[in-house]
Amino acid sequence: MTVKKPIPCSFFDIPGMQQWLDEMALQGLFLQDFTRQMDKAVFEVGEPKPMRYRLDPVGKSKKADLAREAPYKEAGWVFAAYIPGAFYVFSCDDPEAPELYSDPQSLAVALDGTIKRQIMKQTVSSLFPFLLIGLFLCFNWKSYWKDILLWEHPRSLFTLVLAAVLLPVLLLLVPLGLHRLLSIRRTLELGLPLKAKRRWNRPRWIVLYLLFVLPLSVLPYLLFHDYAPEICALEEAELAHSWPTAVQLEGTGPCPLETEPEADGYVITNSSWFVPVQEFVSIDWRRTDVPGPVPGETISHSHPYTLYMSVQYDRARSPKTAQHVYQLRRGSQAEYLEDAQSYNSPYRITDLQPLEALDCPGLDRLEAAHFRRQGQDSWAITLLRGTEVLVVDYTGCAPPQSCLPLFLEALNQTIP
Repeated sequence: MTVKKPIPCSFFDIPGMQQWLDEMALQGLFLQDFTRQMDKAVFEVGEPKPMRYRLDPVGKSKKADLAREAPYKEAGWVFAAYIPGAFYVFSCDDPEAPELYSDPQSLAVALDGTIKRQIMKQTVSSLFPFLLIGLFLCFNWKSYWKDILLWEHPRSLFTLVLAAVLLPVLLLLVPLGLHRLLSIRRTLELGLPLKAKRRWNRPRWIVLYLLFVLPLSVLPYLLFHDYAPEICALEEAELAHSWPTAVQLEGTGPCPLETEPEADGYVITNSSWFVPVQEFVSIDWRRTDVPGPVPGETISHSHPYTLYMSVQYDRARSPKTAQHVYQLRRGSQAEYLEDAQSYNSPYRITDLQPLEALDCPGLDRLEAAHFRRQGQDSWAITLLRGTEVLVVDYTGCAPPQSCLPLFLEALNQTIP
């Protein structure tokens, strides 16, 4: 039968660890191993008896370490457990057996191997988190760059920044451990006896939890929402510009509409320091009165109309920022058009002619794409003008060259 007990002191507290293990033996608990997390010791339950446990520093090579085990065994010391990169633990039930080291100075020299390995281990351990964050940013930089500019998912961005701030604070514990080990060596080199440090009444992982895990788990959820933009009904929105209606759009094409159909949709608004105005409008035009079986009679019935339009409008603080926003919005639109070709739904698109640049005086960038959706001609327009970015996706007969003046006119007119 085995039991696990939390380790109440540092592995570098040599006399503290040895005294604790001796006390466990008097309680009938004999060291067998340590857990993978190195926060608990595994004991075999037996009859209580006095035992001596000693920590033997690892050497500079594995071969030298193995060569010591045979003479130790002849002297009555048996291997009990291994503390990776630090110590071997030996036990002995013979009170007359000689100590592993006859004087403090010899133990100080033996600690050189442990110090060397700990420096290498702690250096790698310190660099690994930064390397991990670097790789994470390398593969997700577009997502975080978008969050920085648009502030769509502040919680994930704040979590990353908080981790980058807390990590150096946590790594301060690394040199403290090495300083303790070097202090032990200096004490032994002077021939002075080591004194056991104060034992902990809490598990060691509580320090890691309080300094790193708890802030990362709680603060982002307390301070930020997972998704910053707000969604509202079409009639409730206060937009920066009044965009063209279905009648206006189709009036520029070969099949103008006689009456304005009912608009159904929603608006998503957001704001960030870099892009104060962010508006996404999705409109699905519907009609509610359809002809009945009797001439002149209408039936109130709602069903989808044939026209759809979405408008993403952004106004940045500077033209340079607007260029970055344009690249993000244009890239998202291009990805949507590529992905929508494989949709297994009515919104699947076909006959895609990707975004291509068009010339238009007064605009910094203008691109348009043509495709078919639900059997109808559809278009996508992306434009950049100064600090403004506009991305339009609509279904209808009017080509971009015809309806573009309507959107430019809307950009020139601000809703009071």
